[in-house]
Amino acid sequence: LKVRVVRSSPPSSQFKATFQESYQVYKRYQMVIHKDPPDKPTINQVRLVPVSFEDPQFKSSFNKSATLFAKYQMAVHKDTPSECGENE
Repeated sequence: LKVRVVRSSPPSSQFKATFQESYQVYKRYQMVIHKDPPDKPTINQVRLVPVSFEDPQFKSSFNKSATLFAKYQMAVHKDTPSECGENE
């Protein structure tokens, strides 16, 4: 899993290049976890949240997410801290 923050407005080239793949991950999640039928998770349901890298709340949330991801990778997949970004 690779998580990136990309500009969505105006859409950056990274956003455009990865949106369909991101949508497919979202759709699969909705179908498997929430048992949505295949036609329910639509592109319009994907929510884009505007953030600022300078926003303290965003920084805190992002750092907590990165820490949780690293703990998961080390516990479940036995990755080393350097393999999952724990030292970054």
